[in-house]
Amino acid sequence: MQNVMISILTILVGYMLFLVSVLRLFPLIIAVPLFLVSIIVSVHFLNERGRFKGFS
Repeated sequence: MQNVMISILTILVGYMLFLVSVLRLFPLIIAVPLFLVSIIVSVHFLNERGRFKGFS
């Protein structure tokens, strides 16, 4: 549950930085990669839990 909250928080921060960069108050070349990396890491965390590891 904590990973989900951290993921949502990082996506929101990245989105806010992206909006500020569209207004030309923050460099766009920094905001876009941060936003995309936060989305990719969040999807990775959400996809990682509950995976079947096989019978042993």
